[in-house]
Amino acid sequence: MKPAGGALQRLARALRRSLTAQITLAVTLVSGVIILLVGLTMDRILASELREESELLLVSSLMILREDLAASGNDPAAVPRLVARAVQRTRRLEAEVVDEQQGRLLAKSRRFRVPPAALPPQALAAETLPSEATVPQTEELAQRYGPLTTLWIAPDGVRYRVLRARLPLPATQGQPPRTLQIALAVETTPTRELRAHNRQNLAVALCVSAALAGIFGLAIAREIVVSVRRFGATASRIGASDLHERMPLEGAPTELVESTQAFNHMLDRLQNAFDRLSAFSSDLAHDLRTPLGNLLGEAQVALSRPRSAEEYRAVLESAVEEYERLSRMIGNMLFLARADRQPALAAHWVDLAEALQRVVGYFELLAEEHRVVLQMRVQALPGAEPRVWADESMLVRAVSNLVSNALRYAPAGTSIQLDAQPATDGSCTIRVANDGPPIAPEHQPRIFERFYRADAARHHSASGSGLGLAIVRSILELHGGTAAVHSAPAGPTVFILRFPGKPVPPSS
Repeated sequence: MKPAGGALQRLARALRRSLTAQITLAVTLVSGVIILLVGLTMDRILASELREESELLLVSSLMILREDLAASGNDPAAVPRLVARAVQRTRRLEAEVVDEQQGRLLAKSRRFRVPPAALPPQALAAETLPSEATVPQTEELAQRYGPLTTLWIAPDGVRYRVLRARLPLPATQGQPPRTLQIALAVETTPTRELRAHNRQNLAVALCVSAALAGIFGLAIAREIVVSVRRFGATASRIGASDLHERMPLEGAPTELVESTQAFNHMLDRLQNAFDRLSAFSSDLAHDLRTPLGNLLGEAQVALSRPRSAEEYRAVLESAVEEYERLSRMIGNMLFLARADRQPALAAHWVDLAEALQRVVGYFELLAEEHRVVLQMRVQALPGAEPRVWADESMLVRAVSNLVSNALRYAPAGTSIQLDAQPATDGSCTIRVANDGPPIAPEHQPRIFERFYRADAARHHSASGSGLGLAIVRSILELHGGTAAVHSAPAGPTVFILRFPGKPVPPSS
C-alpha cells in the first residue's frame, strides 16, 4: 500500500507543478464526463423506448386476441386456435387463457412458464381498450391503471415482460356469461442484448474519446502555455543591467494582461529601487568620505611633528565634531532602514500645542544665534480639538527635521512659521514656512529622496547628511499621510505635513 500511495503522491505533485498536465487532464476528464453522461442518458432513453415497445406489443396482441375472439362469436372453444395463431404471428409472445368461473385452463402456449404469483396484481380491463394501440394510448392507460406490466426473471435468467387482463364474454346459446383471464408474456432477452451491445459501444466510444481528448488537450495546453513560457523567457533575460526591459502587452492573452501589467509594475519598482540604491551607495560613499578625510588629514597633520597639549586638544575637538556628524548620519540611516520594514506605530492622541512647543523650545537658542524668530500657532477647525492621532516621538522628529532644515536656509532677521490645523476627524495639517531661497520646480519632486540636495554644489554638506527630509517622508508614510513642499520665487518655502487621523475600524 505504501508504494502505491507514494506513487499517487508523486503523481499529484507532478500534476500540481505542470500547467500543461493540468489542462490536459481537465480537458480529458470533462470530455469523458460529458460523453459518459450523454451515453447514460441515451441508455436510459433506449431502455424506456424498449419497454414502451414491449408494452405496446403486449397491448396490441391483447386487442387482436379480443377482436379475433369476437369474430368467432365469443366461443371459448376457439381460444386455443386463436392463442396459437397469436403466438405464431409474434414469435416472442407467449400466452395463457384461464376461465375464471370454472377455474379451467383454456389455452397455453408451449413456452409459457410465468407462475400466477408473478402476474401483475392489477388486471387490465380488455373490453375498455381502444380498437388500435399506439404509444400515447399506452401511456394514457398507464396513467389510468398504473403500471401495465411487470418484469419477471425466470430461474435460468431469461427475462419476461408480463401483462394480465380480464375479458368478459357475454352469454351464448347453452353457455352462461363468463370472464377470461388472459396472461401475455414477451421475452426481453433481445432488448437486453441490444442494451448490452449499446453499453459496449459506449465504453469503446468513451475510451476513444478520452484518448482523442487527451491528445487535443495536450495540443491546446501547449498553445496556452506558450504565452506563459514567453513570460518566463522574458523574465529570465532581465538582469541588473536590463531592468528597463518590459513584458509586451500586445498579443498577450486577456487572462495574462493583468499579470503582465503587475509584472511590469514590479519591474518599475525594482528599477526605481535599484537606481535609488545605486545613488544611495554613491552619495553615502561621498558623504562618508568627507568626514573621514577630515579626520585622516587632521590626524596626519597632528602627527607630522610634536605638538603642544593645546594643539592636540584642538585636533580632538575637531575630530569630535566629525564623529558626531558620522553618528547622526548612521542613526538616520538606521531609522530609514527600520522604516522600510514598516515598524509598528505607538499612535495615540497627541496634544499639538505641547508637542510643537517642545520643538520650539529645543531650537530656540539656535534660532537666536541665527537671529531668526520661531513662531508657533495651533488653530483648530470649528468643532475640532487641538490634537492629532500619531506617534508623538516620530511627529516631533519630523517637525524638528523641518525646523532644522528651515534654520539652515532662513536669512538672518526673518522668521520661521510653525502652523498646525487639526480637523474634527483627528487629522491634522502642519506647515513649516521660511523665507529662504526658493527651491526650483524641477527639484521639488525629488526633495524628499535620500541624499538628494537641490544645490549642485552640495552647499552645507558639512552640516547636513541629506537624510532629514527622507526621514520626514518615511514618518508620514508610516502614518499613512503625505509630505509635500511648495516653493515659489515670490513667496516663502512651505513644507506641508498631512496626518490622516485615527483609522476607523470596519463595522461588523
